[in-house]
Amino acid sequence: MMRTTGIMQNNSLVRNLARHQYEMDKVQNQLATGQKITRPGEDPAAATNQMYYRTRVNELDQFEQNIEASLGRLNLTDGELSRVSDIMQRVRVLAVQASNGIYQGDSGFELKNAIAKEIDQHLRALIDIANGRDGTGRPLFGGHEVDRPPFEPILSSIKGLQGLELDNQIVGVEYRGDNGKRLTEVERNQYVDVNFPGNQAFWGTNMTVTGAVDNSGYVSTTDQAFRIDGVEVRVAAGDTIDDIIDKINQAGVEVKASKIGQDYISLSSTEPHQIWLEDMEGGTALRDIGLISSDKSEPPNNFAETARVTGSSVFDVLIKFRDDLIAGDQLEISGRDLGNLDSAMENVLRFRAEVGARQNRLEQHDKRVAWDKTYMQELLTKSEGIDVPETIMNLKWLESVHQYALNVGSRIIKPTLVDFIR
Repeated sequence: MMRTTGIMQNNSLVRNLARHQYEMDKVQNQLATGQKITRPGEDPAAATNQMYYRTRVNELDQFEQNIEASLGRLNLTDGELSRVSDIMQRVRVLAVQASNGIYQGDSGFELKNAIAKEIDQHLRALIDIANGRDGTGRPLFGGHEVDRPPFEPILSSIKGLQGLELDNQIVGVEYRGDNGKRLTEVERNQYVDVNFPGNQAFWGTNMTVTGAVDNSGYVSTTDQAFRIDGVEVRVAAGDTIDDIIDKINQAGVEVKASKIGQDYISLSSTEPHQIWLEDMEGGTALRDIGLISSDKSEPPNNFAETARVTGSSVFDVLIKFRDDLIAGDQLEISGRDLGNLDSAMENVLRFRAEVGARQNRLEQHDKRVAWDKTYMQELLTKSEGIDVPETIMNLKWLESVHQYALNVGSRIIKPTLVDFIR
């Protein structure tokens, strides 16, 4: 039998009391903080999970903010395009009236003058809308361009009715923005473009760019690349004009290339927008085949001086209608002008539909992010949070055990030398 001394009893008692105090302190800290662990070393696996859950919750918070900001921008864009639709509808009503000849007769001068003034005001209103900005001060329809308004009106004097000179009239509007996208991350590696460049949303008719260079003997001398509407097209050394046309048609852009006349290359948009052309990496392919200027290689408005460019923006459509009205060209109004107005209205409606589709997508993402956030918060709570009733019961149990140990210890270590002397 092993001999048990008083010192051993005392040491065992002290050790058990210290363990009880440690356990009670641990449980008290859990109740005070509401967390199961306060140091990673207490439970490394649980600490790792908690770090992941907390990181994911913060990530979802950011996605919610991104979605909220994007929905705000899209709502504003939809409202502005709705105003454009209303203006275009009013202009079309005026065009129909003008095409029916109701502005002829004795009062024709006054009526034409009045409608021309109204068209001019609608034109200026459209420019104001197109140069609108969001809550952060960035242009709604300027792409990545933020330093200047995306649309710049060109003012001049024109001949009005009965030879009257009209000063400060808008005779053209040039796009000064770009076709950049503004991507918003709504989930890991998932992005939604909330940008609508003005050279697309405010374009009225299909566009055609036809070069005036005979490309029958064209052969690329080096590997190079160019972009059409922001999509990269690579040209290999030895490619002919037919190869370039095939690559453009296979690039997945809303532009079709063809060869006409003496091997002239022609680009035509399949949906109304301004065709965006730029050579890349020091290449000269587009310049060599006669599409862009050698003096100004950067878009927009960088087409070659010899190229034939057709296509009208929404502003061009209104300017032409106003000028035809002043000139009294009823045939042009009832034909081309009405057709251009219808095309411009359809394009605006197309972009409004696109805005609505992206809004619906963001709303669905918002619901999913909210559900994921709730789920991750539940996992985080279960992983790091305590069960309060159970923890209180554990504390009471430890207090009872500690009290029992003190009572037992008081009986074990009670006899002392004084007791024996006495």
